[in-house]
Amino acid sequence: MVHFLNTNIPEKKNLEIALSSIYGIGRRESIKICKKLGLNPKSSFIDLSNKIITNLTNYIEFNYIHGFRLKRLKKQNIDSLIKIRCYRGNRHFSGLLVRGQKSRNKKLRKHF
Repeated sequence: MVHFLNTNIPEKKNLEIALSSIYGIGRRESIKICKKLGLNPKSSFIDLSNKIITNLTNYIEFNYIHGFRLKRLKKQNIDSLIKIRCYRGNRHFSGLLVRGQKSRNKKLRKHF
């Protein structure tokens, strides 16, 4: 495992899969990043040089919200909904389903 952007990246996986293991970056975004930087998405993450890893780090840092920052932003958005006491905020506060799902026979889950 390689530590990259506060995430453990599987080193034997290709670049497309390795970047998608970062919270907030999916498969599509990882392919877009590879195309933008001119990298082969099927190449191995461990084969990248330090210069390429630095470029990749800088590009992701300046163009994407990822990792704990994204988690904090989602939590702040939910807390603001709860604070203004809107319908969605009340549903979050009560631990009920928020997006119009049927709740009659479903197990209740919190979506944080």
